[in-house]
Amino acid sequence: MCRPLTRKQKERLVSKIPQHSSYSTYSVKEKLHHNKIHQELSTELEILKSQLGHDFRSQKNQELHSYNEREVKYGGTEETKIQSSEINVNCVTQSSPSPVLTFIQSVPEAVQLSHIAASDSRNDQSQSSCQDVHISVRLMADFLELARDNTNKDLETCGVLGAFLKNGVFYITTLIIPKQETTPSSCQALNEEEIYAIQSEHSLFPLGWIHTHPSQSCFMSSIDLHTQYCYQLMLPEAVAIVMAPTDATRSYGVFRLSDPGGTTVVKECQERGFHPHKEPSDGSPIYEDCSNIYFNPNLRFEIFDLR
Repeated sequence: MCRPLTRKQKERLVSKIPQHSSYSTYSVKEKLHHNKIHQELSTELEILKSQLGHDFRSQKNQELHSYNEREVKYGGTEETKIQSSEINVNCVTQSSPSPVLTFIQSVPEAVQLSHIAASDSRNDQSQSSCQDVHISVRLMADFLELARDNTNKDLETCGVLGAFLKNGVFYITTLIIPKQETTPSSCQALNEEEIYAIQSEHSLFPLGWIHTHPSQSCFMSSIDLHTQYCYQLMLPEAVAIVMAPTDATRSYGVFRLSDPGGTTVVKECQERGFHPHKEPSDGSPIYEDCSNIYFNPNLRFEIFDLR
């Protein structure tokens, strides 16, 4: 006869799943689903812990009261042993104000970094003044997987990149997918205070953004340029990653506005929506491929899907 698992056994079992050798083969959605189950179980255990503590205290008080009555009645003493099993609960912190689905992606150890060679960049001076940026080799592929439903509907998907700075190098360790309004040619993040809450809680720099072009080529639209300008205004190292799964010649690009040429053009532009931009006066392109980006196979990263 099979006995049902206790809550403590369930928690131990769920917590061991990420350590299983086959866990790396799970899709991102499966991992997020597993983490959601873990969060719900942890919440239930936390509630149970508080209830058991209350019941235990009530039982103890009742027995002490009964003991005192017996002592008064019989004039004797009596020892009562009360045992309780300790429940270890690891509660997952969720970023306020809305619940978050999150998991940490770890990648196998390796020794070689992949460097983006920006051979078409004509503004090497501005690029060389920026700190190097490391990105996990899995981040873009996992983002595409999370965006698949929108991509199949010809809708864009966007995410925000969070990084920390160590020894003069930025490491992008966090992908935040906010609530958003999407069309085939645009994507607008909603409830941005949720993004700021995660960045603040984890001490992250807003190092740019990533979005899809579900049925277009890999390029930066005029709206993309204005969005990127806001990021580069905060951090010159901020990047714009464009994922174009249907572009047969180039499936992705990691871009920045040229500085000062491109940033000056966008700064002075007052137009909205899709519109043409004038060429920078210094002859540089308005945006360019980044030359200081490294794909790091050892970098762990975390995904927050707020949708």
